Amino acid sequence: MDMNELRQTQLSYYFLDAVTAYMDFEKTTHFLRTKDGKQIYYAEIHTVSAIKENEGIHITALAEKLGVTLGAVSQILIKLEKKGLIKKERDPRNQSRFLLTLTCEGEIAHLNHLRFHEAFDDLVYSVLEGKSEEQVRFLKQCLIDLAAKLQTATEEEKKKQK
Repeated sequence: MDMNELRQTQLSYYFLDAVTAYMDFEKTTHFLRTKDGKQIYYAEIHTVSAIKENEGIHITALAEKLGVTLGAVSQILIKLEKKGLIKKERDPRNQSRFLLTLTCEGEIAHLNHLRFHEAFDDLVYSVLEGKSEEQVRFLKQCLIDLAAKLQTATEEEKKKQK
């Protein structure tokens, strides 16, 4: 293995270490827990946020907005209801539909999610402090490129699995 390959391998491990540290930060922070300590998972908190941004949305529209199946969103909603974060009420104009709103606890979870992002943003900004504009642009482009490659690889893998 030449030095260039070694550096590339080390970089991928550094990146994986950062991703793992982020996942630990996300799991352990008090921001993503209910008041009784129950974990609020990634898909759940983003569903809470989507409901907050679209108060009174119905389940089918929520699934479309999140880009998931009706079955997937229904499962998440069951969990959110058990955790006391959302309310489902019959649509008075269409009795076959349910409209979604947040409970007080759901509102707090949404605000905590925003605080979580602020805390993470602060960590990122602290790492970038003192870096040149060129270094920041380079890192930004690397992350954009990596995300695009990961999305392509994910799509290709999904096609193989069908």
